[in-house]
Amino acid sequence: MLVVAWSAAAAIAAVLGALNSPPPWAIGVGAAVGAVGSVLSVRVNTLLEHDPALSPAGSARPTVHQLPPVVAHFTGREVLLREVRELAMGRASFPWLGSRRPGRGEASRPRILTLWGRGGVGKTALAIRLGHDVAPGFPDGQIYVDLRGAPGSLPRSPTDVLEMLLRDLGADAASIPDNLDDRARTFRTRTSGLRLLIILDNAQSEEHVRYLLPGTSTALTIVTSRSPLPGLDGSVPVEVGILEHDQAVALLGKLAGAGRVAAEAEAATDIVRSCGLLPLAVRIAGARLAARPGWSLARFAQRLADQQRRLGELETGGLDVRASISLGVNAQSPAVRRAFQLLALCDAPSFSTRPLQAALDIPAQEAEQVMEQLVEAQLLEFMNHDPFGEPRYRYHDLVRDYAAERLAIEVAEEDRRAALSRIVSLCLHQAGQAEQLLAPGAYRPPMRTPPWTPPSVIGVDLAPVDALARFATEYEFQVCAVRAALAAGMSAPAAELAGRLVAYQDAHALWSDWERLQQSVLEACRRDGDEIGEAVTLADLGLLHRLQGRLEQAESEGHHALDLFARAGEHAATASCLANLGWLYRVRGEHERARAHLRRALAVAEEHGVARTRGWSLQMLADLEIDGGNPQAALHLLDQSRQVFEETGDRRGLGWTFRIMGDAHRKQGDDGCALRRYEESSTIMEEFGDRRGAARNLGAIGALHQRMGRPQQALTCYAESLEVFRDLGDRQWQARTLEALIELHEETGQAELAESRRTELTGLMSSLTRVSQGPLPSRRL
Repeated sequence: MLVVAWSAAAAIAAVLGALNSPPPWAIGVGAAVGAVGSVLSVRVNTLLEHDPALSPAGSARPTVHQLPPVVAHFTGREVLLREVRELAMGRASFPWLGSRRPGRGEASRPRILTLWGRGGVGKTALAIRLGHDVAPGFPDGQIYVDLRGAPGSLPRSPTDVLEMLLRDLGADAASIPDNLDDRARTFRTRTSGLRLLIILDNAQSEEHVRYLLPGTSTALTIVTSRSPLPGLDGSVPVEVGILEHDQAVALLGKLAGAGRVAAEAEAATDIVRSCGLLPLAVRIAGARLAARPGWSLARFAQRLADQQRRLGELETGGLDVRASISLGVNAQSPAVRRAFQLLALCDAPSFSTRPLQAALDIPAQEAEQVMEQLVEAQLLEFMNHDPFGEPRYRYHDLVRDYAAERLAIEVAEEDRRAALSRIVSLCLHQAGQAEQLLAPGAYRPPMRTPPWTPPSVIGVDLAPVDALARFATEYEFQVCAVRAALAAGMSAPAAELAGRLVAYQDAHALWSDWERLQQSVLEACRRDGDEIGEAVTLADLGLLHRLQGRLEQAESEGHHALDLFARAGEHAATASCLANLGWLYRVRGEHERARAHLRRALAVAEEHGVARTRGWSLQMLADLEIDGGNPQAALHLLDQSRQVFEETGDRRGLGWTFRIMGDAHRKQGDDGCALRRYEESSTIMEEFGDRRGAARNLGAIGALHQRMGRPQQALTCYAESLEVFRDLGDRQWQARTLEALIELHEETGQAELAESRRTELTGLMSSLTRVSQGPLPSRRL
């Protein structure tokens, strides 16, 4: 009778569903049949429950409500919580909650939801909060089990967990099978058709969870794990990341006091940044502040800023960031733990696989596999692929602190130095390739750092421009490698690497990096008595300070470098030093002295085959001829410079030659030819990302337009070039461009604009005078 009534109700429901407006009699018949079916269903269930032949002993199903309370200071996660809640509930009510038809989106509700992320990120708190939010949709019970699968813990076995679950669901102990498979089948039978919410916290792996899943679509299982558990069929993984900045500050305020945090907002920002926005770390920081009402946030922020003591500060009661990280690390094999530590040698914000390959002296494929293991263990983060398909990784800040701490304790100094030497050697190879692309034909003293030959190489051959773009992704790591070498007392490798970065820093006007690194290297070389390293560094600093207009300092450094090179017998290295001094004297207006140094530089370059210095010396001598009113002689010298750069493939040097050719043609009055040369030069500068060179060309084109009676075009060029020089911090060329703008505004009768620019120039000249200890050198725009 039940089957007949059910079938009739289903048939009538189908007819009603097909009709836009069913007649009253049809609705009445459908309701009557449905009512009969419901009565029969209740009667049959009653009979079954009281029939000892059909109902096993102990089959009563008590409702369980095991969710722990929501964390009192649960903060933020509003967007993530809303999205996960909607995902868990299918964005509509369920068909099994009533007799109506399914709502839109119900079929999309997952049976398993995996919340995954690193230790301390708040997965458990989020799962419990989510459980409370969706609990009304699961009236047959809410179950919570801590599987204790976090690294370093003794995980609960699925066999034991199933016994506990079956007892919670009303099974008699005597009826629970001993075998794991039998227990899993019994669990699926018991939960069939039940509207259950099950939270399996701290799952270790897919196998840890697989036997604990109900066999019904009416239940929802929320799993938390450090891994996304990709092998868990039907699971929807949701990554739980660190907090947003405002959420972290709000959490700190809930624990330490909102008024206290608001009163020291800047210090609060520093604290949560030192915590890496990790919820566990912010909780500990807040708890420590709450227990010490007399502490200022600024004082605590200073303590956390010390990288070597930060992890020690983030510990209170049973909460400990160091312990949380160590659980994941200690669960790895010795080889993976060693890799985790050695990657901290250079304290870099991000890195490719190559440094690990060098540190461990292993093939590329093996290094990639180790990196992936570290990512799966939540000890590294995969960031992205660079434009050439190579993956890049990073530590979370606190994880990096822990890696550096264990590196110092567990890896012998000899092994650290050997690994760092291989990393620096790799960086020297990469920086040397970039230098050859930016400055082919340049001279550097012979390498003193032993080369490292990788067992296998990652990557493919790239065009020069693409190779430089790839090097740009490695540049920050290279800077960190210099600092690491200095910290390890390896002054010679540090000096060699810093020197090979100069071509890239020059092309991209990275003057702050250039100066900071070279000054540190200079101190180390002097401390260690490394005269070659000292000479090279002084020469590079002399070039930088000449570009910055610090001419007296550049002159002193240049002459000191010449003396050291002469003492060491490094005559070829003196060529670029002499050329830089010649250019310095030319800028200062000492033309005869400039010419003498440039001719000496040219002679040394020709004698020792230093092609690049030969090309540059010819350029500078041509510039002197233009200043002296001899543009034709300048063009003759520039044609020789062009040939040198074409023979060596130095396109950037060729770009600067074209730039000065434009000046010569402009001096001759051949404006069309001058414009073509400037545009050719600009194309090359843009090709190499040389914004300073491109801006210099733009200013020259502006001057050309101004002379040709095109004030609007000139104004546009000057304004654009001035913006670039401001962005690069090139105050000399800001000043020269402002001088040109003042002249243009005066010519066009814009007195107010001219005065405004003059005020800006006065302030800039004051700062330049303090830096160079003299007036702004004369220089043609």
